[in-house]
Amino acid sequence: MGSRQQTRGGGSRPPALSRRAVLVGTSAAATAPTLPYAAGSPAEALTPDSGVKPYERYLQIDARISRLQRRWGRLESYLADQHDWLRLSEAERGAVPGAQELRDIDGMLDLLFEQREKLLAELPVRGATSLEVVIARLAVAERLIWRDDFPEAHAMIAGAREDLSAMLDTRALPPAPRHTRG
Repeated sequence: MGSRQQTRGGGSRPPALSRRAVLVGTSAAATAPTLPYAAGSPAEALTPDSGVKPYERYLQIDARISRLQRRWGRLESYLADQHDWLRLSEAERGAVPGAQELRDIDGMLDLLFEQREKLLAELPVRGATSLEVVIARLAVAERLIWRDDFPEAHAMIAGAREDLSAMLDTRALPPAPRHTRG
């Protein structure tokens, strides 16, 4: 093994590795638990990230808005059917049971719309540090694109989010494409 270069400190060399040491080391490495790799590696992209929280907050607010809008619709339909709500004057509407709940929902919706718009303006659109952030970003984009207006775009965004989620659940990224010589 004369091909090793001597170190600067006066000829001391690291000990030579025997074949047995190399085999034992590779076997131990193969059975060792997987630890995150250096920065920028695929394994790092699979680790949970706190960058997901603003996107999750946006989705929580959006879900609450949807629930309140559904409640508003059901309550308004009930009031229209049972109390002829749409034909009543403002003064008469105040006396109808359920009118106060409609006003409360209206106030909550105004506040939630403001919170959602403010949060949307603050959400980063670049610089994801993990796959979870990319998935969360796609979930927000999926909510922003109306399915009826842009069905193809909505389907692509939803499909990409689902595919990434499935890949993340299995903790495996797809193999890199093979390049063939032309």
